[in-house]
Amino acid sequence: MMALNFREIDITAKLMSVFWDTDVQPDRLLRLLHGDIEKVGHMDRADLFRCLLATYDWYTLLAMFPSERLHEALSDAVLDRLYPKSLKERYLYARCILYG
Repeated sequence: MMALNFREIDITAKLMSVFWDTDVQPDRLLRLLHGDIEKVGHMDRADLFRCLLATYDWYTLLAMFPSERLHEALSDAVLDRLYPKSLKERYLYARCILYG
């Protein structure tokens, strides 16, 4: 198991509070978030991002997501599966502001 710093421990705790009902090792969720692996069990990164976008506020997400993964988190593959529609529209607006 890799050594985790304080920030990673906090992110791992947030991931586990969302995925408490899955049989997934916390470090594997963190590796999925960082893009080190493509899938954990049945869950891919789009599933991970969708659940996190539906759970946490914008500033928490910015602190959790690696900057190189933010564009992927706001991709159509993720946002098209968000509900309610107002939540999807909020993140589409954020994507438009960030990426044009």
